[in-house]
Amino acid sequence: MIEIAIGLVVCIIIALRPTVIPYFSLSYLFLVGLASRDFVDKFKVSLGPVNILPLDLFYALAAIYAVIFFLKNVSNPSYNNFNASDTKITAILIFVLVLFFSGKLVNGIFNHMALDNVLRFFMTDTQVLYFFIPLVIYKDTNRLKPLLKFTVIISLVFPLCQPFLINSSETDFILKAQGTLRLGFGDANILLGFGCIALFCWEYKKYLTFLPLSGIMMLAHRSAYIAIALALIVVSLLKGKKANTLIMMVVAGSLVIGMLAVLQSFTNVNVLDKSISRASETFEATGTSTSRIGVFPIAIEELQKRPFTGLEYLEFRTALIKSEFSVRDFNLSHPHNFILASIINYGIIGSFLLFMLIVRSMRAAYILAKTKEFKTEGQYLFSSMLYFVVFSAMNTTMATVGYAFWFLCGVTFLLFNKYKIIGQQL
Repeated sequence: MIEIAIGLVVCIIIALRPTVIPYFSLSYLFLVGLASRDFVDKFKVSLGPVNILPLDLFYALAAIYAVIFFLKNVSNPSYNNFNASDTKITAILIFVLVLFFSGKLVNGIFNHMALDNVLRFFMTDTQVLYFFIPLVIYKDTNRLKPLLKFTVIISLVFPLCQPFLINSSETDFILKAQGTLRLGFGDANILLGFGCIALFCWEYKKYLTFLPLSGIMMLAHRSAYIAIALALIVVSLLKGKKANTLIMMVVAGSLVIGMLAVLQSFTNVNVLDKSISRASETFEATGTSTSRIGVFPIAIEELQKRPFTGLEYLEFRTALIKSEFSVRDFNLSHPHNFILASIINYGIIGSFLLFMLIVRSMRAAYILAKTKEFKTEGQYLFSSMLYFVVFSAMNTTMATVGYAFWFLCGVTFLLFNKYKIIGQQL
């Protein structure tokens, strides 16, 4: 009963202030990073056989805003003129991609799959709809500044909470599953990366960068080490302040080591030693990386079976069930690489559309980074998207929290529209 009451309160808040949607999503990232997705998903509302999870409400709103976007473009000339041709083409590509997955949805229903399962797969595949949220709800881009500050604040708070996970059941679970001391769950890397990059881009209290970097170290994902290093190097190149940024990276790295050393002395747990050991393995072939390499031939094999559309939802569901006792099916359903996942599940057509959207979004952000008006915003968006893509190339992140990436893409085109209007006025 309490879940229903909380759900109603959230619905009322969002109806009155739709700009709070990304705040709830970031809070969700914060919670799943500390408590696991399974724990957070316990706060669900059950309507008969259908379970409504926390993020389902935001997905429904994303779909509504997508419809609003297209209706406004058709019925409102001023709104239509506000959207640049690049934005419209990207929106059309998203519409085509959603149609592609709609075919899979219908196919799953015809295969007599449970409606709950079919809708869950469809919602995962079409998180791209979050692209439209900023385009519709943000009429003034200044409203994005508090959201950015909120991102930075919770990325600074998160590492302060991680020490409390030492000797917790969550840490024991991760140790047994992967043999690595990880104080938190992987998707929180996205939150920490976004906050860390923001501190570097705006050069505001950059010395605090060591906090989200420490959080990334304690999460112990080698993919995050690579992703954040590349993202910060790109920020440095785009800003043209290579020496300053390099010095700040060295200072931040030293502070990270200092913080972990203090934590280790207080807890008597080898947090620093284990983190450094994990970082040293970044480019080494461990058991995890070796097993994941075996996914490549599986992806090629599956692509040859259905080159254009990839796995049907029923086939994916079957592989998911078998994954508990079959290594091949586990790799098939959990390739830990969004590129391989798209090849397996989407085939050539779906993968082409997905990669087109990613390239177009990152290209638009890069153009913004070279402008005078939106230079810093463009640097942040391009570097954050790069961070997300690199991290997702070694994790299941695109499927679990792809909404964060697509929201950034929507913000990119919101600013790109303004940049085009400024250009027309000159």
